[in-house]
Amino acid sequence: MIEEKYLPEDKEIEVSKRFLGENGQALKWKIRALKEKEHQKIKERKIGEGIEQYWGRLCASCVVIPNLNDKELLKSYGCDKADEVLKEMLTMGEYMILLKAVKEQNCFEQREEKIKNDIKKQ
Repeated sequence: MIEEKYLPEDKEIEVSKRFLGENGQALKWKIRALKEKEHQKIKERKIGEGIEQYWGRLCASCVVIPNLNDKELLKSYGCDKADEVLKEMLTMGEYMILLKAVKEQNCFEQREEKIKNDIKKQ
């Protein structure tokens, strides 16, 4: 489809050296950019939710590989949802690596910079 051409290409990153492939090398995770329509669904909060839940849902929605919704993966970590399994799988530092890459892939830095510049102009 034509709109797919305008999304950034999926990006491979190394989130952790602990998860190894068959070749003994660290597995590469693949992340994608989201359309704003998908982002709007993620932003919908339930009562009592904080920003941590938002970032968790955003990261989980952007991860293509590994499949965080795989039933066996979820079961092995004792989780029901993709955003929960991320927090069980990853250390704090690894989670920050993923979050930073997700922000970059979805142009959050550019968005934040624009907001800061708009505020300065007022």
